[in-house]
Amino acid sequence: RIDQQVKVRGYRIELSEIEVQLAQLSEVQDAAVTAVKDKGGNTAIAAYVTPESADIETLKSALKETLPDYMIPAF
Repeated sequence: RIDQQVKVRGYRIELSEIEVQLAQLSEVQDAAVTAVKDKGGNTAIAAYVTPESADIETLKSALKETLPDYMIPAF
């Protein structure tokens, strides 16, 4: 696809939506989100954030307030 839309677990997801939500968090200076293949060959969402010291569980909890579960990055 030319755009940033990917299909994960049967859902079409616009990766930039996740990036926007991450960028709005005070702990995050910059964010990039991509689709990757997990060990089972399934597509999963991976998020890369700066600073790297941001607490992953805190970020996931914050994202759960604004995004559905299927849009929460696995990595």
